[in-house]
Amino acid sequence: MKKRMKTIICLLCIMCIGVCAVAMTGCNDDKDFDHEILQPRDGLSAYEIFCKHYIYIKSEKEWIDELVSGTLERIDNSVLEEKIYWHGNINTDFHEDKVFVIIDKYFYNKQFTIEDFHMVELESVELRYVYMKADEEVGNQLYELTLKNKSKQSVIDAIRKLEIFAFAQMVYPNEIYELA
Repeated sequence: MKKRMKTIICLLCIMCIGVCAVAMTGCNDDKDFDHEILQPRDGLSAYEIFCKHYIYIKSEKEWIDELVSGTLERIDNSVLEEKIYWHGNINTDFHEDKVFVIIDKYFYNKQFTIEDFHMVELESVELRYVYMKADEEVGNQLYELTLKNKSKQSVIDAIRKLEIFAFAQMVYPNEIYELA
């Protein structure tokens, strides 16, 4: 009986591994989709790697559900503006509770809420400004995010996490400047 139970458990494990492998490959014939994108690297999860290469805002749980069901849309992020990365570090003088996010023009019609920034723990989200050139119908939005965990490292961690996502054109802290 023990040998039979071990055999059944082994077969179930093999079936689970097979199901996971099929789920991770997308279960469809989408020739344009690069399955290598789902391979974890650089310390990022498969979800974060996907969000880095495709326009996607929903939570990781929703992403997994859509991936497994075969309904995951893959909107290439090549339509987005070039990202601007913050090059500061922990020695930069900035407030320990605020992060600013400039939203890519592609998302101009979206009003962002705390739920859209599910990848970081926030107290509040506030739309501060909309940048729009006179000859354009769309512009960038500037959001101020207030973090729950207040420390310089929390600000840097939030910046690095938010920079991954397509909607964030630029993420930076509330830097402190002194007059000379």
